[in-house]
Amino acid sequence: MSGLLIVFEGIDGAGKSTQLKRLGMALRARGRDVVELKEPTEGPHGQELRRLQSQGRRANPRRERDLFKLDRMDDARLNILPALERGAVVLLDRYYLSTMAYQGALGFDPEAIRKENEAFAPRPDLAIVFDLPVEEALRRVAERRGGQADAFERADTLRRAKAIFDSLGDPWIFRVDARRGEDEIAALILRRVEEMDRRRPPSESACQVQG
Repeated sequence: MSGLLIVFEGIDGAGKSTQLKRLGMALRARGRDVVELKEPTEGPHGQELRRLQSQGRRANPRRERDLFKLDRMDDARLNILPALERGAVVLLDRYYLSTMAYQGALGFDPEAIRKENEAFAPRPDLAIVFDLPVEEALRRVAERRGGQADAFERADTLRRAKAIFDSLGDPWIFRVDARRGEDEIAALILRRVEEMDRRRPPSESACQVQG
């Protein structure tokens, strides 16, 4: 049975993590094997990235890009591919589209990053991109963090990253207005997953009841 890779993308403060949890609950209620992951991971490269973020610092841009790549290589090998091979639905909080956007905001070529990552990481079946004005994103982040933004959450970085997210035109991208209500967004996402499922062979359906 073929699994399904659904990634949650967009600038910080858009509510991705909340909606990932809600979709996971909805799919599990339908009897589906669901694996929830996030990047950076808790692996050694991801921990280094998180340590730098928690200190409000960034690595040398090229080193940072390499850390994201190495972390994702481990994630694909150890987590994503094995789960897909056993037929699970993988819900991933950030993936290489975020690397394209945020590293692209630092001057790297987003399409070169895409090509580099797709050489070892599976392409998503669905990428849910949460669209939110930068000013609103900054307000939400400030509320969540008590007024302190990290190096990835500064206004200029978010504006450049958002512009790259906005430019993506892949057919597997589904854009969501993150200003909508939480329940409305959850319903939109589940409906989109169900529509996608109907186009898959029955044995590969993510929403069918199993057991």
